[in-house]
Amino acid sequence: MKKITVVFLLLITMLTGLTLFAGFFVEERVDSIVITSRYLQVELGKDGNLQKVTHMLGRAYLFFINDNDGFNLFDLQGKEISVATPTYNIQYVEKSKDLKDSYESVKVIFRYENGVEKVYSFDQRFYTYTFDVEIRSPEEVKVALPLIWDKSTVRSAVNFFVSFRPDRDYSSIVKFSGKLDQTQVIGKDLKFTVYMGPYKKVVVKHVFGEDYERLVTLIRTIPGVGTWYSFISDGLNEFFSWINSFTKNFGLTIIIFTIIVRLILYPFYHAQTKQMIQMRKLQPAVDAIKKKYKDPQKQQEELMKLYKENKINPSSGCLMLLIQLPIFMLLYGVIQSYQELFSVSQGFLIWRDLSVGGWSNNWLFLVITILTSYYLALITSQDSRTAWQQILMGAIFPFFFISLPSGIFLYWTMNSIIQLVITYYIYRRYKIKGISQHELWGIQKKKV
Repeated sequence: MKKITVVFLLLITMLTGLTLFAGFFVEERVDSIVITSRYLQVELGKDGNLQKVTHMLGRAYLFFINDNDGFNLFDLQGKEISVATPTYNIQYVEKSKDLKDSYESVKVIFRYENGVEKVYSFDQRFYTYTFDVEIRSPEEVKVALPLIWDKSTVRSAVNFFVSFRPDRDYSSIVKFSGKLDQTQVIGKDLKFTVYMGPYKKVVVKHVFGEDYERLVTLIRTIPGVGTWYSFISDGLNEFFSWINSFTKNFGLTIIIFTIIVRLILYPFYHAQTKQMIQMRKLQPAVDAIKKKYKDPQKQQEELMKLYKENKINPSSGCLMLLIQLPIFMLLYGVIQSYQELFSVSQGFLIWRDLSVGGWSNNWLFLVITILTSYYLALITSQDSRTAWQQILMGAIFPFFFISLPSGIFLYWTMNSIIQLVITYYIYRRYKIKGISQHELWGIQKKKV
């Protein structure tokens, strides 16, 4: 009991993991300044305009190129303001404590000869595809807002401007001060909050807070936004967010979310496992029929007769599995949609940042999933050959997840543990024995 208490207290202590914000990098090139985070890369031209934006998660994808719409300046007649190349300076406000030569807060300030000043500010919100732009001008100017697709996917309302790319679900959302004139904003002292990245509702909600509902209603009017099953994934996202509002920790939320969903799906898994157990009990009779009848048609008739007498539908197990698979895929999508928010949230136990993957972060999950597959094979197998096949598959498969964010691997690991517990319970309930450690390794028990 004392040992359990000590372990429990250690876990509680470790739960207060610190927030890890790894920072971003700034690179000065011949004709541009490049700011790169784990998820987004922004390239500013030496003329002070936004030139390119690239999504860095997974395979890098360039989704914005300046076409006189990267906060370019125009006069009130619509003519681009021709000024000499501005001077600029980079203010490294706060250096990152976690990565060398990276920063947690940076400002890039461009000053023009006509008195115009343009400031790009990058801070922790850059991890959620967000940065600020501020323009100070002695006279009114027009500022061109970024378009990532044609004007058919542009929407605006009050102080929001949205450009959406339906083929890849990217969005450019700008909250602005000033007066909107089609795709440009008019004013002297203008401020812009810019979100440029994949259209993930949970991230958009995190960025824009109280304006989220109004913003989503606006975006919903754009053709190509969402899928036929969006209402399901949105509901699961809201449920996940609701749990997190109590736990205040994504690691705990993932665990509780996984447990609740698996309990809801338990009847399907129970039916599937029960069917497998019944089929196993009939295996001697099935083998006898196959040995007795060589004609395939007669063999099939006798097998169906056997199944009918024992009230077994051989295809129902597959049906239960098919019902569960799309649900598990949706659940995986829910966890994945929160990946960016893992970067700016509290850590969990020994994992300071659930958005980071790799060996150093996921080795423990790897060990746990391999161990669960090992014991699962002992419970469900009837011979050592089948058990070793399951163990090898269970040992190899988790390596495909090693580079995934720890939060996603945590979800997979919890599923493995729950699978082991449920399987143990069902097999114990129906008194189905697997194989022992001695049988698996071919070691004869010592006689007492």
